Amino acid sequence: MKSITHLARAAAIFVVFLYHGSQVHGQTPNPVLPVGNITAQLSIVQTGAIANLTWSIRLPDGEIPANYTHFIRQIHYPDGLIFDTSVASSGQMLSVPLGPNVARFELWSVRSSPPVAFFLDATACSSHLPAATVTIRSEDPYPYLPRTRADRSFHVDVDVQGLLNDPEAPESSRSVTLLRHVQSYGATGVGNNIDRTQATLLSQSAITTNGAFTSSFQNHSIPGGDSSKIRGEERFSIMTVEDFQMPASVIDSKFIQIWPVADTSIAGITNGQSIGPAVPALTLNLNDLYPSSTTYAQVYKGSPRPNAIGRIVPGSMFVINSATPQNRVATVQDYLSLFDSDGVWTMELLTQTPFGTDRMSVISFTVEGTASIRGDWRLVHFESRDNSGDGADMNDFDRDGLTNLVEFAFGLDPKKADNGSMPVTQADGNQLSIDFTQPSGVGGVTYAAEWSHGMQPGSWMPIVNSAVPPRHAFGLSMGANAAAFMRLKVTGQ
Repeated sequence: MKSITHLARAAAIFVVFLYHGSQVHGQTPNPVLPVGNITAQLSIVQTGAIANLTWSIRLPDGEIPANYTHFIRQIHYPDGLIFDTSVASSGQMLSVPLGPNVARFELWSVRSSPPVAFFLDATACSSHLPAATVTIRSEDPYPYLPRTRADRSFHVDVDVQGLLNDPEAPESSRSVTLLRHVQSYGATGVGNNIDRTQATLLSQSAITTNGAFTSSFQNHSIPGGDSSKIRGEERFSIMTVEDFQMPASVIDSKFIQIWPVADTSIAGITNGQSIGPAVPALTLNLNDLYPSSTTYAQVYKGSPRPNAIGRIVPGSMFVINSATPQNRVATVQDYLSLFDSDGVWTMELLTQTPFGTDRMSVISFTVEGTASIRGDWRLVHFESRDNSGDGADMNDFDRDGLTNLVEFAFGLDPKKADNGSMPVTQADGNQLSIDFTQPSGVGGVTYAAEWSHGMQPGSWMPIVNSAVPPRHAFGLSMGANAAAFMRLKVTGQ
């Protein structure tokens, strides 16, 4: 039989608990514009050459698929014949026969209202053209298209097969061209309605041998003022060499989006300022938060130090799961309960991205008067700030089994028997748990928990708080034990 006990003595109450945390993960967002890709694999059949086409299209968040139609355009060279075929958002099919020469395949998406045609991707193939693929990798696992932050590296993989080593063969079968284009979205742009024909050609080089290679880029090369605040894209394309049959055409092309580095500030408090027992309202300004990021403020005792784990400031956390960078502003007012003692404290703004955790802003200040918070409470209830007489921490004025310190710690009335308002223990199978949030305005106290099989002196063992203050979560798994006890302790500073 499992046992649960409530005790009260020497500024401590006792309860049992186990907490299971959980996270909510949203779906990965689609990009702001339709994004698609198409590949063509040449096949030789009795009637000539055809291409096995494979394609996929992703629509932006919130768009209605019924408002879009998609088609693949097949253009023959050198005669210029055009064949349009309506397709679903993804699939695989055989092309119209290519004839004796070259075909270009274009993937299009058309929105009905307002009417806009989006050119998504293109490729080309023929019996004498080589095959090529471009793949771009970054540290961000976003599945719809490559993206990274302006201060991070990325890698471009190119694989070319089918080039001929015959000086008598057409040049388009002996060589391809790798092109690198860069284009800015502007100071606040996200790529909507961008005219990619205006991209700047940064470099081009000939590839004359088959094989795979990787190019790594430590930084982007998109033009602009502050490199860390760039918004734009870099495109890498493999092009055929122009000959008498067809103009230069894309075999494969991929682009990577570059997003700015976030910047933040903490307003309302200055470095070295003294606060308490009241705390000033703070304004957190968060700019260019990365599309996949979690940003929050935390406080911890002492001066700034690397990799510190602190208490998250209520109302400061923003989880961004979008296709583009985001700006946020937060006003924080009720955070007094985070400070359990006087002295130097540090607040910092952290952002977690696929690239790691970065400290964006940091400020240190001195907390004073946490002990006077309890004095103010005594004055309200017992007409004296002194820790003595009826208002003493260890006194149980209302005889409900809870000391004044416990009443204060849980926001109860010390003159009313209200021990029924204490946090409630939950039992689920062999798990015992309790979960509570430190009341607003309570400070200068510490909550802890311990457990024991039989409550003998020296048998109590600590239980770790699995939540982030001001929330507290303590728990115990009974396992094969027939009985266990847990005490939740409140200590005054």
